[in-house]
Amino acid sequence: MEIGLREFSTPKELLAYIDAQLTDLRKKLGELLRMIEDLRAKSEQDKKLRSLILSLVGKEANVSTPSETIITLDKVTILINPSAERELKTMEELAEYINTKIARLQSIRRDLEKLAEADIEARIIAVLYDGVPKYLIIKI
Repeated sequence: MEIGLREFSTPKELLAYIDAQLTDLRKKLGELLRMIEDLRAKSEQDKKLRSLILSLVGKEANVSTPSETIITLDKVTILINPSAERELKTMEELAEYINTKIARLQSIRRDLEKLAEADIEARIIAVLYDGVPKYLIIKI
């Protein structure tokens, strides 16, 4: 999570920053969604192959694939050789997070449009949490 301060000379400059953030996030989300589609296809192929093997052998077969290892630490989970399904779930969680961040930025942008329309010269210090304005300190 990126936390910091950023100064803007006008409300319009702040809106331009938010617009740039939105553009970047939408681009990243698009790339991620393409990756998710590939992972979905891979996951479906994996399920079909396992089902085919099950029907051929009549029981659960020991298919030689790298074993998935999941290590959960206090603040992070480490996935070693994750299955396609696990990797898909992880990427879907990331896409949901990015989508939520986009919605927050859009909401903030709508709230600040009237301030930008006032066309005032005011120094704005934005307190940013993960690149999203949380507080605005306006000094006229």
